[in-house]
Amino acid sequence: MSHAVGSLSRVIGIFACGPRKRLTLYVVLMGFALFSLFVFSVTHFQLPRENEMEQHITEMQASLDFLESQYRSRQEDVIALQGKLVVREDFRGITSADGAHMSALSPEVVALLKNMTGSRAAAGVLPKNLQPLRVPFVYQLLPHLMNDPFSLRPAYHMRVGNLFADIVLGIPTVKRDKESYLLATLTHLVEGLTDNYKNSTLIVVMIGETNLEYVINTARQIESMFPKQVEGGLIEVISPTATYYPDLDTLPNTLGDSPKRVRWRTKQNLDTIYLMAYAQSKGTYYMMLEDDVVAKKNYMQDIKEFTAATTVKIPDWFFIEYCHVGGIGKLFRSSDLAHFIIYVQLFYNNMPIDWLLESYLADRVCTIDKTSKACSQNKLQIRPKYKTSLFQHIGLYSSLKGKIQKIKDSQFGAVPTFYPHTNPPLDSIRTSIEEHSDHTLKRAYEGQTYFWGVKPKKGDIMEFWFEKPIILESYTFRSGNVEHISDKIYDCSVEVLPVAGNFTQVGEFDEFGLCDGEIKKDIGYITALRLRMTKDSLYWVILSEIELKPQTGESR
Repeated sequence: MSHAVGSLSRVIGIFACGPRKRLTLYVVLMGFALFSLFVFSVTHFQLPRENEMEQHITEMQASLDFLESQYRSRQEDVIALQGKLVVREDFRGITSADGAHMSALSPEVVALLKNMTGSRAAAGVLPKNLQPLRVPFVYQLLPHLMNDPFSLRPAYHMRVGNLFADIVLGIPTVKRDKESYLLATLTHLVEGLTDNYKNSTLIVVMIGETNLEYVINTARQIESMFPKQVEGGLIEVISPTATYYPDLDTLPNTLGDSPKRVRWRTKQNLDTIYLMAYAQSKGTYYMMLEDDVVAKKNYMQDIKEFTAATTVKIPDWFFIEYCHVGGIGKLFRSSDLAHFIIYVQLFYNNMPIDWLLESYLADRVCTIDKTSKACSQNKLQIRPKYKTSLFQHIGLYSSLKGKIQKIKDSQFGAVPTFYPHTNPPLDSIRTSIEEHSDHTLKRAYEGQTYFWGVKPKKGDIMEFWFEKPIILESYTFRSGNVEHISDKIYDCSVEVLPVAGNFTQVGEFDEFGLCDGEIKKDIGYITALRLRMTKDSLYWVILSEIELKPQTGESR
């Protein structure tokens, strides 16, 4: 404080002095003011221009990398054609390719070969003795594709024009067990785009279903809801042929997963790389999304600005995370996709896609002599993260039938706790499990609420005795709900009682607390169906859905 007072006193003293000293002070102050103005202008005007130039340069570099990758793919086509067009030129069996090869040799090598005429060593130089290497790409890694020459051609493709985009948003979708979130996701993505970015963005929806009727109906829903976006080329729809997929029922089980989970994650991997392979020639960048997400407002502006700034600081990044959960919101350079596609082709049956991403990163920057901590730090260098998540899951029900996701967005609205159905009339219903409050098995069967039982024991049953013998076509029992995800039934069998016979098991609950299936016709008429616990349950149990479908007119 005393120092400040002293400085102020000196300034006042100078003004109190003669005109020469006042002029000196005036010049000093003016100089300081001009210097401050210069610093301000550099900070507030020049630097933004420099940042903008850096962003433009990084965008141009990304575009050049993309064009180079496309040029390389065209070169591969040319090389393949050249290999087919080799023509014999004279009776000595020397081909045009041989002549080109010989002319490329140095004079010293040519002289050496002349002195070795007729020897095996000299003959080894001619291309006719050098078989082209067979690079193990898609048909070798996925041999089932060779069963159909059109296995990689889309079975369906809805597009207008041939738009080239800065960023392609890839959305794989399948028919979900309960609810579809696709249209809600597209609504969020489209509404989050300002007019400045609609012309530089492409949204590709890949329908991973082989039922063409379902594919067409889904595409029609998209076109009806987003006519301007489809007509303007913002949204495309694509779907693979049935022969693109292997026989998913014959896949080897890996990671100790159930066959159901193995089929699901294997198909998800194949859908992911199919969409990547299509999108890699459509834009400079590729964003990996899912069909059950919402996006923050002005998400594209944040993506472009952060991508440009990150590229200046970390030019060797492999993908940028714009969502910190799961496999969504990952931005790739399109020129880098080919390497990752081949990597997934190698291990598509081994692990889920988000694990493959982690494994690929580790293979790039980790070595066996590094600690796990050092490996994690190295991976962070090539997977920079945006400060907050720009995307969030809204889907409660996973694309894996029966699986309930714990991530739920409050914006999406209420989710039902049970699913009512009109089931065949019963003569009686009983259970040995203690029923909680009014959540009885009878009311659940009638579609009024869900059944809630208190910790069933091994041997406990839930029995449904029909009013008349019926032929049952199919059944669905779903346990747990959004409010009580852990209250599921796991160790439980489904049994039916034929008119002439004993209770016969026809199914059992899976790892997600779901049991559904069809009943063989040779079982014939049945008088009852029951659920029987095969182990003690650690939790209370909920049946949120009971659906029994009889064959039409089949009762007596």
